[in-house]
Amino acid sequence: MATARPSAGYQLVLLALAAGLVALALHSLNEFWHMGMPRGPLLLLALASVLWGWLWWRSGLLGLLSLAGLGAAALVAARNVPEVFSWGLQAAHELLFLLQELVDGNLGASFGPRAGIVLMVLAAVGTGLVVTGEALGRGRAFWSIALGFLLFGTQWGWYFDPALSYFHVYAVLALLLWVLGQAALKEARWRAEGRHLIRRPPLAAPVAGVLSIAFFSAVLPGDFAPVSLGELGERLQNAIPSLEEFRGGGVRSGGDFSLAATGFAPEMGRLGGAVTPDDRVALRIAVSGPLTQSLYVRGAVFLTYTGSRWEPGESPEVTPVDGLLPTQMGAETLRRTFVAEITPLLGFGRTIFHVLEPARVDGLPRYTADAEGNLRAAAPVLPGVRYTVTSRLPLYSAAQIRQSPGLDPGSPEAAQMARYLQLPDVPERVHWLAREIAAGWEHPYDQAVAIESYLRRMRYTLSPPPAPQGRDFVDYFLFDLQEGYCTYYATAMVVMLRSLGIPARLVEGYAIPASAPYTVDDRGWLIYEARNSQAHAWVEAYFPGYGWVTFDPTPRADLPVIARNASPGGTDLDEGDLTDEPEPGGEVQPVPPRAEQEVPEAPDFSGATPAGSARTWTWAFAAAALAGGLALLAARTLRAQERFRYGDPRSVVQEAWEKATWLLGRFGMGRQPYQTAREYAEQVSSAFPALREELLQAAADYTAARYGPPGVPVSPERAQKARAFWQRAKDALRERYGWRAYLLRRLGLRGRRQAE
Repeated sequence: MATARPSAGYQLVLLALAAGLVALALHSLNEFWHMGMPRGPLLLLALASVLWGWLWWRSGLLGLLSLAGLGAAALVAARNVPEVFSWGLQAAHELLFLLQELVDGNLGASFGPRAGIVLMVLAAVGTGLVVTGEALGRGRAFWSIALGFLLFGTQWGWYFDPALSYFHVYAVLALLLWVLGQAALKEARWRAEGRHLIRRPPLAAPVAGVLSIAFFSAVLPGDFAPVSLGELGERLQNAIPSLEEFRGGGVRSGGDFSLAATGFAPEMGRLGGAVTPDDRVALRIAVSGPLTQSLYVRGAVFLTYTGSRWEPGESPEVTPVDGLLPTQMGAETLRRTFVAEITPLLGFGRTIFHVLEPARVDGLPRYTADAEGNLRAAAPVLPGVRYTVTSRLPLYSAAQIRQSPGLDPGSPEAAQMARYLQLPDVPERVHWLAREIAAGWEHPYDQAVAIESYLRRMRYTLSPPPAPQGRDFVDYFLFDLQEGYCTYYATAMVVMLRSLGIPARLVEGYAIPASAPYTVDDRGWLIYEARNSQAHAWVEAYFPGYGWVTFDPTPRADLPVIARNASPGGTDLDEGDLTDEPEPGGEVQPVPPRAEQEVPEAPDFSGATPAGSARTWTWAFAAAALAGGLALLAARTLRAQERFRYGDPRSVVQEAWEKATWLLGRFGMGRQPYQTAREYAEQVSSAFPALREELLQAAADYTAARYGPPGVPVSPERAQKARAFWQRAKDALRERYGWRAYLLRRLGLRGRRQAE
């Protein structure tokens, strides 16, 4: 009897559904790995993999021959085209590095773009072979669904929330494939048996069942809280430490908060690499008045830098006296109290979140504290448990810190600060850069501000490549990458401060902008929400007499430079009464905030040395021609960016706003999809206060032009103001970042990088 194979029509339908499954899997991997591949090549890759799967299903010999032909073509190309050979060598090197990382137990290892392309091709071929072979050969999709569950489940575990929606669509397509595959094989068997087909096998009932499943899966809640497995979970994490990086992996008995538990760190054991933040609400924080600047909520402090990661280090425990923790501030330092009522909505083990410097915890039966201010409850703090932390906020100004003496190397205090000066074998040029930035500034505080200013001139991105194997993380960031997210900037600043002899430590927690929305409870307290996407890392540096001072070198528009005047917390913060230590008498003499010209200007050091080799006239001519061509291309690009496509006022108002938001995005201040125009204007105005009125007006004009009634005309005056706003935005960026960085970013030469 002849082999029962589906008809050509059924084969075409099944191949189309299989291509959809493969394309959906590749699209999710493209986003999950931050590959940035266009949709066109992804679709072509999905179609090619399905066609190859069909060829293999038709004849395994033809599949092997086609595979051998492609391999031979690749070898010939590598032999005759040097670029192909070089690309293959680099891809092999990246794959070997990834394999070594996986062997070492680093399940979250990042990889370069060439390895990413190879992995995408392998994923396409494997998925196409499984899906197509099972659908055409057996009329099923069981292993296809299992493969999707493994793929999308792993992505969801790595805090890639869209994976859940992708799996819903994938499962529906797979079930449809299963239904149609069964009908195709039944019809093929009937034909092979010589039966006369009066009608095709019925499809209405199974298709209706698939659609019903799709509907119910879509309405079910998708926000699942992590589930703790208790002792079994701890044993699994001890056996496979990388499991701590998965969603819920930070929930363990006695565990501490870390960025990896929020989805804001790709790896627990190694710094760097692209991240996919989890946007779930982690904390609710109630305060008695509105924030006047960013609130830094501490979760964990790290002391030991190894060159590739941070470790907690050894820190002595401190004992409360009469219920109050000791202070590291000098007796002459003015201070006030800040009371925050914190409710964790996720599980972070025993971590007690607080603001520097903690004095007392209420609402939890027992807790411990160490010299870094880390607070840990006696038992894991369950989600929904509310506690109150009273903290001390020092009242000082930059000028007052400058008047304090530096750390005396021979004093007992200096011996206690030794653990905050620890450094591994950092490359010498890192020390050189720190000295060059701090040159001309005598006081350690000014040196710290200079380093903070230097780092804030770099670019913020969530998709930087990982540091190459064997490279010091800070050295790679400062001299090669020069872009990243909070961990990059905070780590670099701590290392450079320590190289200058300034005690410093790295802090992880949540940073809530002063512009964050809030609700008001029945007591009149303001409730702020801290999301995992607001997880942050910053720096604390020690100055005798004033204790630990917070610095934030990360160039985020919603987190401006910390203002250090006589009232760092603002007059609206809650004042309490600490009975163990009366506040020093006398009036606070506020010093005006540091003027813009007082910020130490850090030189721009790239670490590169000019080439000294002589050039022949031929090479000089070629270089000049290339430079001229690039200059002409750059001029045409800038001219195209300045051109308005339409001349009517309504279009001009909209396009001017879109041009400005696009350009701000080049500098790491892009508009998020969930932000309204006014919310985005409020965010950017925190970084550019001088543009506040123009930003708000431009946002209002854009909203009116975009969403207003079409019959209401937009006046030419609004269009003229929109053009002026576009020019002012350019001028402000050029003034802040310098013409060179401004030009490079406008041309996209230092724009958002893809996975490398």
